[in-house]
Amino acid sequence: MLGKTLTTLISLLATSKAVSIARHPLGIDLKPQARNESAPDIEAIISIPAATFKSYSKGGLVRDGTIIAEGEVHPKTAMNERWTCSTSPSFTWGDKDDGGLGMTITNADAAWRAFYIYYNTCDYVPYKYVWISPGGTVFVSLPAMFQGRITRGTDEWNLGGVPRPLGTWLEFALDNNSWIWGDVSLIRGCDGGVLVWSLDDSGSWKGFTQDILEDAPSSVYDVKPSGELVIAATENWDGTTNWPPMMWDFEQVGPELVYVDDAHGNPVIVSKDGRFGTYWPAGRL
Repeated sequence: MLGKTLTTLISLLATSKAVSIARHPLGIDLKPQARNESAPDIEAIISIPAATFKSYSKGGLVRDGTIIAEGEVHPKTAMNERWTCSTSPSFTWGDKDDGGLGMTITNADAAWRAFYIYYNTCDYVPYKYVWISPGGTVFVSLPAMFQGRITRGTDEWNLGGVPRPLGTWLEFALDNNSWIWGDVSLIRGCDGGVLVWSLDDSGSWKGFTQDILEDAPSSVYDVKPSGELVIAATENWDGTTNWPPMMWDFEQVGPELVYVDDAHGNPVIVSKDGRFGTYWPAGRL
């Protein structure tokens, strides 16, 4: 009887340990600390009136959506790609900030979180991903002329070789002047808020930090592979409007702060030094 009890306790402890570790980057020792930058002052950022900076319906942003649907198997025939998609992602704890092109990412969640950077139309394998400690801020460098997006996620779902487009996108594009254009898009769904702002002292910002996932009508939800309920895509893959989530996003956030669809608002900003700051509240993975 004692032996059976000990076996049960050992099993429970092992399960508890496994659950704890699963929250962290798989196969990565967490002892090396992230390359933390200074935390942003969010209240100061969003206190700047929109009338004091320029906003765009698109500007210099290149917005190429995904070419496939959630979880679709990679086609065997070669795709017409604008660049060579990554076959394996690069991992970083945060890159050295030498003043070059890139952006800061602040994880405002209470747990370690991962963020995945994709080239436009390269939906199967991220270009780069980063794990960030609770409340941590790191810098991630970007190559010239990069066009793509950042999403929150997990190694289990984002490194599995299948597309995971459902969720909030931070879209951005570097142009031939090394200016960076960007927006927060809810067109492919919403799994939490994101804030983006310029680092060129223009004061421009877009996005939102409030929780719009709770207490929404049942008609606006979709389900992530993890089982988490998130706000559904506002545009269907055939280009038609998915009205319930689109109207929810329109009312809760608005088209001047995010892309609720492709037809409304001016949610794009530019940073002429090629650098953005971003802030990611807790979301649903």
